[in-house]
Amino acid sequence: MTVQIKLLPILLFIILFSGFAKAATKKYESSKDTLVLEQIFPFQQQHCHGSTIVELPNKDLLAAWFQGSGERTSDDVAIKGARYNHRTRQWGEPFVMADVPGFPDINPVLFIDSKSRLWLSWYTVMAYQWSTSLLKYRISEDYMQKKGAPVWKWQDVLHVKPDGQPTNGIGEKDPFVEILTKKFDDYFSYLAESGQLQAIGEKAAIKEKLEMARKFYLDIAKGKNLVSDGTDTNEAGEKVKKQLGYPLMRRIGWQTRNKPIFIGNRMLLPLYSDGLNLSLIAITDDLGETWKFSEPILGGGAIQPTLAVNKDGSITMLMRDNGPAPKRLMKSVSKDGGLTWSSVVDTDIPNPGTAADVVVLQSGNWALVHNDIEDGRHRMSVWLSEDEGKTWPFRKIIVNGEPNSAVRGHYPAIIQGKDGMIHLSYTNQIAGPKGEPDLKNIVHAVFSENWLKH
Repeated sequence: MTVQIKLLPILLFIILFSGFAKAATKKYESSKDTLVLEQIFPFQQQHCHGSTIVELPNKDLLAAWFQGSGERTSDDVAIKGARYNHRTRQWGEPFVMADVPGFPDINPVLFIDSKSRLWLSWYTVMAYQWSTSLLKYRISEDYMQKKGAPVWKWQDVLHVKPDGQPTNGIGEKDPFVEILTKKFDDYFSYLAESGQLQAIGEKAAIKEKLEMARKFYLDIAKGKNLVSDGTDTNEAGEKVKKQLGYPLMRRIGWQTRNKPIFIGNRMLLPLYSDGLNLSLIAITDDLGETWKFSEPILGGGAIQPTLAVNKDGSITMLMRDNGPAPKRLMKSVSKDGGLTWSSVVDTDIPNPGTAADVVVLQSGNWALVHNDIEDGRHRMSVWLSEDEGKTWPFRKIIVNGEPNSAVRGHYPAIIQGKDGMIHLSYTNQIAGPKGEPDLKNIVHAVFSENWLKH
């Protein structure tokens, strides 16, 4: 069943996902003015979330998501996957992509590198808190099976070390603490200059609360939750014994969400930390043999970054807003290949504290998928920009539920296939039968840039 719409009302939404979505009759290549929606698997009561999607070399698709009885506190959560056959136009049965028994596995990201190798990155939550996450990745050279999981050739932990070499503990002149302090100063200056520190309404960014947040996160950066005897250097250059913090909590807790970008031989994988409430970029110039890390990108809860390369070679980062009002996607820019980033500012794009994803299309235009409201996840839209995110004149609603209803369309991923068609995967939720839990699945949506414009 194809859906030729500009707006997907809630009634049609519920009918569509009651069992008819898999009966797609049009090939994607001929769907120039059509939105095609289909369930990757039927509705279920289990929690399924955080999907990712990639096009394989033969035009098939591979999707992944995490699934289980909950999220970070549920030991049965595993990374699941499914394959789409572009000839039969059908999604196959789900299978396990990664599972550490007894631990939750969360937020998969699928992508193919310049050597045509398939990557899966995700994280395992070690102790039921996001700040205890352990970042992992798998690589496959044998992933074109018709059914089932890829054959994984390599797996490793991505060890994040963004803080230099504090081998004797975190001293007074620790570079990571110093740059984080500067980032806080820059962000607070931006808030003051833009008038956001004024107490206007209940959701205003109040300076006292921000100062408390600054101290909380800097204490984590200073290692105050892991203190032991160490050696520091005083102003005279002398080594002195003292109690110092150690940097465990700024080296773990890193999380994946969105796909990387590639610039020449460089791969930039966006990361974030709920423990530190900031973003970071993992950078490799040799396809994962070695890694380095950007400076921290800090705003008012600026997490889950998504990246777009500008025509001048700079990189724009858009981030989820987990901080105070105004609820907007936040933005930072890098002009040196992702190593350093400008001070975080608000865009004019609404964001209720949910994930968003962007892709630079073959045309050079940008497509952004997100919850384009300030409160709730019941509406999800795709926006198109012809000027690298300055304006977004073309907008189509994909999910449109009633406020405060069980309907949700959120945590999307977006890519463009070689044939030019745009693919989304996202978490889809509707109300269950009376007295029963809500129902969820992962949806695949496909449309053309032409559909977005008309």
